[in-house]
Amino acid sequence: MTTSRPSSAPGPGVVGRRIVQYLLDQLIVAVPLLLLAVLVVLLFRPAGLPALAGFLKVVLATMMVLDFAGFWFFAIWWPHRHGGQTPAMRWLRLRVVTLEGGQPPLRAFVIRTVLMLVDGFAWGLAGIGLMLFTPRRQRLGDLVAGTVVVKVARVPETGPESADEAALPRPDGHLGAVTRP
Repeated sequence: MTTSRPSSAPGPGVVGRRIVQYLLDQLIVAVPLLLLAVLVVLLFRPAGLPALAGFLKVVLATMMVLDFAGFWFFAIWWPHRHGGQTPAMRWLRLRVVTLEGGQPPLRAFVIRTVLMLVDGFAWGLAGIGLMLFTPRRQRLGDLVAGTVVVKVARVPETGPESADEAALPRPDGHLGAVTRP
C-alpha cells in the first residue's frame, strides 16, 4: 500500500468534511437500526399499555447496545481494515494516516475512538475547536494517537492493461470495476 504522506497542513476545509463524514457514518449505523426497531414493533405488537411500555424498553436497550457496537465497528475495525477510511471517509476522499503517512495500527484507531468522549464534549465543539486551532487540523484523539486526517487526491481511472488486471486490487485495496473480455 502506498503512503499518503501529508505534504502540508490540511486546510480548514478538512474540518467541514470531517464533520459531514462523522454525521454520515452515524447515519449509516442509526438508520438501519431505526428501521429494524420499527419493524420489530410492528411485527410484535404487545397488547395493553404496560406490555407495550416494557416491550419498548427492551427494544430501546437493544438498539442502544447495537448502536454502540456499530459505532465502534465503524470507528475502529472498518478503517483499520480499509486503508484508514470509513465508508463516509471514502465518499468524501478523507483518510486517517500516521504522522509519517503510513497506515495506523489498530491501537491508534482505539485511542482515537476512546478520546471521542472528550472530543465530543459540548456536542462536538471541543473537537471542532481543537481541529480549527491545531496546525494539522487534529482533534485530541488524533494528537494522542499520532494520526492526521488527510484529503486523498483524486486518482484518474485508467483502463486495465489486461483482462486479469481489473481483478487485482489497486493500492488502496479497491478492486475497481471488473470489465468483461
